Amino acid sequence: MQNGRNLGKRALLAAAVAAILMATAARAQTPIPTLPPLPPLPAASEASTPTPVASQPAAATSLTPTVVTPPPAGPLPTPAPARPEAPGGLPSSVVILLGIGVLVLVATLVVVLTVLLKKPVVINVPSRSAAPPPAPEGPVPAGWTDGGVVHAGQPPAGVLDVLPGRFLVDEGDRKTELRIFRTSPAERVETTIGRDPGPPYRHIQLLPASVSGKHAKLVFDKRSYSLINYARTNPTRVNGEEIEENASRRLVDDDRIEIGEVVLTYRED
Repeated sequence: MQNGRNLGKRALLAAAVAAILMATAARAQTPIPTLPPLPPLPAASEASTPTPVASQPAAATSLTPTVVTPPPAGPLPTPAPARPEAPGGLPSSVVILLGIGVLVLVATLVVVLTVLLKKPVVINVPSRSAAPPPAPEGPVPAGWTDGGVVHAGQPPAGVLDVLPGRFLVDEGDRKTELRIFRTSPAERVETTIGRDPGPPYRHIQLLPASVSGKHAKLVFDKRSYSLINYARTNPTRVNGEEIEENASRRLVDDDRIEIGEVVLTYRED
């Protein structure tokens, strides 16, 4: 499609140049009107001399006619033949060039419209090297920790390893316990926290509006947890101390964590 548009632009440019050249040729070939030649002046020797008039009485006064010498005999100059003109006043050669230019312009417009309006044929061929979609980590949740504040998946009993430590979510009249599970043999386990939904066991969804879509992340490595803050406007605090964006804080027992307006308490036992 891009090549077609470039071709159309070049064709329009060529048509414009051709029109300018034809207009210049028309101005150069338009004849300039000329005046007919004047008759030759009589020679000085052949000029008539005035005849003296005798003085006579006023009553008998008469006029003597002036003698006019005719021009010398000979062939008159023949004016140059005028070029044939079209009914509109332009020479026929200019009209022919203008007609050719109009035909070229029409053909160019037809080519441009054909290229622009032609829909490309798209053939979808499945790639043999395309990787299959990733399989979900862990089994289908047997249930959900679903309250007014938190939404997290619970695996079937005895299927996944439970990591040490727990998080207690304060929901006013009750506290909801959250555990982190290992879904792969890797030593490092990452669990995101935010208002957006995510994969079970790898994400903890907090529902209040003060929580960002991707607010923070818990990282378990070398038998301890660290909290990384991703929020720019909504606060993330540990024991009242705000964590800067993309900064981390190692957690210890009985730390009070604030994710927006949600309060969690970390317990190592």
